[in-house]
Amino acid sequence: MTPTPEDNSLSVSMLRVAAEHLKQIKFPQLFRPAIGPNSPPTVELLHWAIQAYCFPWIRHMTALVNGIILLIDSENSAAVRIIGRSSFEFCAHAYYVKKHLKQYLDAKDLAAAWNFLLPIGTGSRYINEFHHPEESELFPAPPHIKKAINCFKEVMHKGSDDDYSYLSEFCHPNAMTFQQHYHWATPYAIEFVDQVEFGAFGTIAGSTLQGLMVIQELLKIGNEQQINGAIVRLLTAIADQHREDKP
Repeated sequence: MTPTPEDNSLSVSMLRVAAEHLKQIKFPQLFRPAIGPNSPPTVELLHWAIQAYCFPWIRHMTALVNGIILLIDSENSAAVRIIGRSSFEFCAHAYYVKKHLKQYLDAKDLAAAWNFLLPIGTGSRYINEFHHPEESELFPAPPHIKKAINCFKEVMHKGSDDDYSYLSEFCHPNAMTFQQHYHWATPYAIEFVDQVEFGAFGTIAGSTLQGLMVIQELLKIGNEQQINGAIVRLLTAIADQHREDKP
């Protein structure tokens, strides 16, 4: 379904509210509990690890969402799709982390929760493939992004997998990417014009909202209050803005 101008306007308005609130968040220092590497994980250690995931996630999403707004204002919708794919992946990843972590914590299996979080925070495909081919505790393999995307379908609208594929298609040299920049003026002549009608704002805004709600839940699980409060205020502002903007 092609979004209407009103749908795009609501999505962009939501992204503007998110961008403005996110860039105002101030982050405290995080202090790791004094627990040795060979000691069994504690609740306090897991709270720290959750916060150590959420804080950089929020900071990176702040950069992505504010970048998207700059691109929207400069009418660079082609680049919006590329950054939007990255933000979609980060939101899917947050949901993946929350779902599995909660399962371990509900089962009161702190060791499994810690072992799950370790590659989440320290894993790198690049390091594994090019600099440390043998997986170890210091360089674990991170979960493949496809796992996160498949998991994200549980909370995104029907067809979100198609939305992600659509965003991904514009990140590669192919017909869909090229056709943003030309059309056939005649059966024999190509004319180079701007063919980008929109930047998939609805999918980007929807996934961002889900990601923020998931991070708020993770911060609550991690017994964090300061940044959690800021995200709650952001979500409230988004809801208020939506009520004002909706026809």
